[in-house]
Amino acid sequence: MSPNSDTLPGSLSPMWYDVLVVGGGFGGAFAALELEKQLDGRSERVLLVAPESFMLFSPLLPEAASGTLEPRHSVIPLRELLGRTDLLIGHVTSLDVEARKARVADLNGGEHDIEFGSAILSPGSVPATFPIPGLAENAVGFKSLADAIWLRNRVLHQLDAAEAARDLDHRRRLLTFTFVGGGYAGVEALAELESMTRDAVKRYPTLSIADCRWVLVEAQDSLLPGLHPKLARFTEKVLRRRGIEVHLDTRLESCVDKRVELSGGRVAPYDSDTIVWTAGQRPAPLASQWGLPTDDRGFVPVDDHMRVDGRSDLYAVGDFAAVPDPAGGLAPNTAQHALRQAKVAAINVAATFGAAEPRRFTYRTRGLAVTLGKWQGTAQVKRFTFTGPLAWWMGRSYHLLMMPGIARKSRVVSDWTMALLFPRDVSQLGQLGTPSPLE
Repeated sequence: MSPNSDTLPGSLSPMWYDVLVVGGGFGGAFAALELEKQLDGRSERVLLVAPESFMLFSPLLPEAASGTLEPRHSVIPLRELLGRTDLLIGHVTSLDVEARKARVADLNGGEHDIEFGSAILSPGSVPATFPIPGLAENAVGFKSLADAIWLRNRVLHQLDAAEAARDLDHRRRLLTFTFVGGGYAGVEALAELESMTRDAVKRYPTLSIADCRWVLVEAQDSLLPGLHPKLARFTEKVLRRRGIEVHLDTRLESCVDKRVELSGGRVAPYDSDTIVWTAGQRPAPLASQWGLPTDDRGFVPVDDHMRVDGRSDLYAVGDFAAVPDPAGGLAPNTAQHALRQAKVAAINVAATFGAAEPRRFTYRTRGLAVTLGKWQGTAQVKRFTFTGPLAWWMGRSYHLLMMPGIARKSRVVSDWTMALLFPRDVSQLGQLGTPSPLE
């Protein structure tokens, strides 16, 4: 039964759920999936509130942007993933953790009052930005499927525009792509899109890959924080060998009117029509609104059972939570950690109903993998490091292992196989989903 299924949009008819799950990403979706497993055959009711009807499988986002993967195959419909969880697509507009009440705005503008016994919070994160002149007006992020499709269209559009341009300065501006942030998202997105451009530019008689300028700006002295230094150096070497400019210990100081100015004075100011901001994430700014404790970075501290401030009815996971790492410090905010945190939180919620035994979060990072375009990658498994085609294959294999559902795995494998056997698909997707105007 759906919340307020017998009422009109805008009416308030409180509904009771034993468990409220907020967020449809790795944390929320896998928490609901584990609850279905633990509460199978029981009467407890679970509601998942998410802003979209699908879970984005974020590790595959760079490949979706580059055309290696069909964009639809990088998402998993929540109604396909969850068979016994009630879904409400919308946003939590208020949450009273003491009264155990929430208000949700749905897609129709209607409001729903929800009462719950326990809650698992995983509303995700947003880009961490700074007051850099021109940033908000001229840069784009790389976090959602819409971002990936837009960026793919953008790169291909710039090639078309450059082919038609006769002014060399204008052409240079069109074909200059700047990525700010040398973490996993920035490096993979840049590497995959540069690889796509190498394939696409062959179809343009007056262009070559040498006409394109790719710039990666990183404030730290190394790429890919958390990865073995050997692999970070290898990644930098691979990117430089492909003609990509890598500027470490460098910050974006301004991009007013898409005129990029970097710190240090080593790079002269230049024009870049495409600026992508991938310099980190911060928790969704909801904790203070909901009266939850936060650390100095805005994350909600939890214990090793995923409980907020020692409460037995409130849990936080994923990018929203500061989770103790068994190895010391805090667990990284990665998909592999969010997935395991979600399962621990769900099991501990089920334990309050007598359906499971309480569990601590004991997961340690098994490894990290970065894809750098066709046949290139880096991977770290415990103390072992891998580079090149083997690392590329290992990274893909791990992502496939994490993805739920045989059907979805099969579609992804099919895309990868087609990409190996045939030239890359370089069609733009800008018109999809947009009706043509009547003339």
